[in-house]
Amino acid sequence: MLKIRRLEGEEQREADLIWLQAFERGTRSQLQGLDAYRERFAYRIVRFGLWDSVGLQATFEMVNSSLHFGPEAILPTGYISSIACLPASRGRGYGGAGLKHLLEHMRDAGQVLSTLFPFSFDYYRRFGWEWISPSRGYKVPTRILRSDPETEHVRTAAQEDRSGIKAMYRQFAGGYRGMVARDDIQWDYMLNDRKEHFTYTYLYEREGKIEGYLVYRGGKEEETWLPEFLTLTPRAQRALLGLLKRHEMQVRKFAWKAPEDDGLWSQCFHKEMETSVWTSLQGRVVDVVGALRAWRPDPAVRGTLILGIQDPCAPWNQGTWKVAFEEGNVSVYATKEESQVRMDIQAFSQALFGVPTVAVLRKQERMQVSEEAGYLALCRLLVGPPMWTDANF
Repeated sequence: MLKIRRLEGEEQREADLIWLQAFERGTRSQLQGLDAYRERFAYRIVRFGLWDSVGLQATFEMVNSSLHFGPEAILPTGYISSIACLPASRGRGYGGAGLKHLLEHMRDAGQVLSTLFPFSFDYYRRFGWEWISPSRGYKVPTRILRSDPETEHVRTAAQEDRSGIKAMYRQFAGGYRGMVARDDIQWDYMLNDRKEHFTYTYLYEREGKIEGYLVYRGGKEEETWLPEFLTLTPRAQRALLGLLKRHEMQVRKFAWKAPEDDGLWSQCFHKEMETSVWTSLQGRVVDVVGALRAWRPDPAVRGTLILGIQDPCAPWNQGTWKVAFEEGNVSVYATKEESQVRMDIQAFSQALFGVPTVAVLRKQERMQVSEEAGYLALCRLLVGPPMWTDANF
């Protein structure tokens, strides 16, 4: 008989040892960073264990988060991490049982979405998660960057600039689906110094408004990673690229990631730049009704459709739904009418996250359309900003 519940007291250390064996081959030092992270974000972390007749066999962790979905909506989200099972107990369905328990927990907590970084896309796809968030990764030699007069408007950020940086981030995040809605502790984690490194933050400001900023810490002469490089305007991007140019004697190459529409190729494309496109993230709609009601479509569009959803791992989603939208609001009710559009939860999750689009999903035969009017209404409902996330859940 399986039992799944939240970890208590010393059970947390026993679960850590399961995680350490599963992911780090028992390397003790890896627990230090994990302990520090959990101490900092304890208010957001929920940990569970799975017991069988022998004892604790698996552990599951969830981080409470929220994601921007366009300029108006912020959707409660559960980020799943540190799923681990003792090797001798694998293949018995313990991982799947834990995931289904987490889905119920998130639904009851009002979290309408879930994200995770999978060890196997196929494994989590079986339980309703699907790939989302294509991202560009850049590696740019400093010597090919151009100097720009706008760099004169770049300066080191001070503590009193925090509110302006946060406001700029919110504006940027509102242009995408998937950017994390950060609280003050998350901002401190991004901008404060760490035990091992100082953190350097530079911002570009014009007419009293911050239009872009970048953050870096640590790194090496050969290559330095930028944890964040966000801009609202092309001139802000040029200015900050000019700042990176000034590091030519210290850093040979900077690396960072960006959304597909960031415009870097228009600013400084060069054959020695390295650009990669990938995704390492999966997402899932936990609560179809709750997610649709929280979504804020373009107020100028309106319509009605009958939507069928297949979701055997979350039976509260399974069924047929009448969806109506107007003036930026969505209503959803169960119906016995025949569906006009039908899809599994994986395809619906991608449609809501905005990647691939509804049109591409149909082209790839990821949905069944019985009435064109319903399909066109779904397209209008879910049109909006592209998907991209900073992944700092």
